[in-house]
Amino acid sequence: MGFILTALLIIVFFAILILGHEIGHFTAAKLLKLEVKEFGFGLPPKLFGKKWRGTEYSINAIPFGGFVNVPAIDHSTEDAFKVPAWKKIIVFSSGVIVNFLIAWAAFSIIFMIGTPKGVYVGGVVKGSPAEEAGLKAGDELLGFESITPLIELINWNPGNKLTLEIERQKEVLAVEVVPALDEGFGKIGVELVESGFPREGFFQSFWSGLKAAWSFVVRIVQAFASMFSRADFTSSTGPIGIFSAVQVAKDMGIVYFLQLMGVVSLNLMIVNFFPLPALDGGHVMFIIIEKIRRKPISKKMIIGLNSFFYALLLVLMFVITIRDIINLF
Repeated sequence: MGFILTALLIIVFFAILILGHEIGHFTAAKLLKLEVKEFGFGLPPKLFGKKWRGTEYSINAIPFGGFVNVPAIDHSTEDAFKVPAWKKIIVFSSGVIVNFLIAWAAFSIIFMIGTPKGVYVGGVVKGSPAEEAGLKAGDELLGFESITPLIELINWNPGNKLTLEIERQKEVLAVEVVPALDEGFGKIGVELVESGFPREGFFQSFWSGLKAAWSFVVRIVQAFASMFSRADFTSSTGPIGIFSAVQVAKDMGIVYFLQLMGVVSLNLMIVNFFPLPALDGGHVMFIIIEKIRRKPISKKMIIGLNSFFYALLLVLMFVITIRDIINLF
């Protein structure tokens, strides 16, 4: 039952993020009076579709996200060279704008809800004392309102048995753990998450949500910059990793599910606007290059570059997914 619920949440999760992104493209194209041939819910193969006001709305078999077919922004069509560059840039940029709006909304709702102060297990290191004791991601460590007192308790008790009271899925349990000695301090091998803030008013929540969204944008950009400068991509994750994160967020509550949604949406926003072929940022890059050259780029070249980078992204996603699966065992 838990697996089925997580699977359903994953479908909702990706539907909101990816379908929301495509709705951004769709809305911008409609507002700019550009033809939208098809708006697809899910990914092909197509189950059925209905045409309304010049656009076919289709339901597809794979229930993740969707797609929009706008000939005026498709470099492989002649229509793309007849549309002003600014219109195409707006359509391509609108998807990432919606991803930011989704994150803003998610964070704003969190501030509207508010949460009591508490300390949670965010992750457990394999083979650690915490894993041996049975601690799991999502457990709330009762009796602590901040991480510092708990860390001090663990640090100063290497080799001593500690009894921690936790709450897991509304059940209170006692867990015995023995911190291991590591560089002179006790360690149990957990990632701790500190939570809690008072509920805010409606308008203040939107302001706090905006600040939180922007703060995460800065941190994500810094993380990507560090990742590329060190050529270290071990911290990246794929669908399996997100599935595990959603499962943890489900156990920790709606606030953590919304927070995860906001952070992933911002990651999608930033990645999608990288100036690489096959991504929205790459399409904008082609448009800018065409304006500078004052002539269109070869359709054959654009299709070739897009196809190559699509294949590269699929290979990268496959490798990350395999690594995520290995990390589960």
